[in-house]
Amino acid sequence: MDKLDYLILSELSKDAQMSFVTIAKKHGVTPFTVRKRYEKMKKKGIIFQSVISIDLSKLGYQGKAFLMINISGEHDRSLTISGLKKIRNIMVVTEIIGAFDILAIAPVTDLHSIRTLVNEVKKVPNVQRMEVACINDTAFPLSSSFGELLSRKSRELATT
Repeated sequence: MDKLDYLILSELSKDAQMSFVTIAKKHGVTPFTVRKRYEKMKKKGIIFQSVISIDLSKLGYQGKAFLMINISGEHDRSLTISGLKKIRNIMVVTEIIGAFDILAIAPVTDLHSIRTLVNEVKKVPNVQRMEVACINDTAFPLSSSFGELLSRKSRELATT
């Protein structure tokens, strides 16, 4: 990756729908060059998809629940993970390192929805212990400030 690649990433981090023409004009290159660099980064796995950010509050949600889960013994985590992925509203399930084995994230509407979510998770095979933390942030998958943060980091890398 060189300076131009990082600058392209910077622009796309702020707005994944920005046209190659707009990026090219901002950085004094041709749209063909931007498209070629973009395709190269996709092929290398640097860019693997474009996603939209959703304001879940517009869909009736009030925040997100983070479920930190320990599984019992040396059981197969994949069985627990696949069970968690089947639960309504769970949007993210990942293995983590630290005091817990798995993190699941789900949007929630109220206390009742949190209680329902917790009860469903308790039914998943091998769930031994769980702690729940809730936040009132309704941006998904990331807050709008993350794009600006990533853009800033890409610009920094372009100048080093």
